[in-house]
Amino acid sequence: MARITNGITGAFSGRVASVVGYTRYGRTYMRGVPKHTTKPPSEKQILNRKAMAAVQAWLTNITPCVRIGFQNYSDKQHGFGSALSYLKLNALNEDLTLDPSRALISWGDLALPSAPAVSNPEKGIIDFRWEPGGDTTDRAMVLAYAGGEDRVWDVCGARRNEGKHILPYEYISGKEVDLYIAFVSEERDRCSNSVYLGKIVLK
Repeated sequence: MARITNGITGAFSGRVASVVGYTRYGRTYMRGVPKHTTKPPSEKQILNRKAMAAVQAWLTNITPCVRIGFQNYSDKQHGFGSALSYLKLNALNEDLTLDPSRALISWGDLALPSAPAVSNPEKGIIDFRWEPGGDTTDRAMVLAYAGGEDRVWDVCGARRNEGKHILPYEYISGKEVDLYIAFVSEERDRCSNSVYLGKIVLK
């Protein structure tokens, strides 16, 4: 049974016979009910599924970062879906493994971090640095990611004019991590593209 909104000529949500109505991001759509098939997937479909699985596995454990970081990438999907689309097109190797150096955790029009650098001066802290300047209300978004659940981040770190952010960690000692930095506005409604800072084996 479907529910009609805005009168008989308005949109509907739910199922009527073989048609499904739904609303996504303020837009109304209709589609047919998917048909069950026993036909084996094509090689192209198999490759697409592998690509989607690789990207989704990498993104799932950093969802809070990309929900903010990719919120403005597309008006047709949310941050996670946008990040998935971007990485699938831009960050996969020929063997469909994900290349962290080509991945973004944030996309947007704010100024990039200037001369960013990172170090691990002692066990338990990662030291992110950049040249101060620009909008002083922007805040650093930083991520150290070893894959799976081995990650640590801050989506609202030090202000841009401070020039550094210290990211503490505990359980990922001894892990090799990929490191990223971006900036997000104070209201968290705009972001910069992220910058990949390379790999470090943490003390």
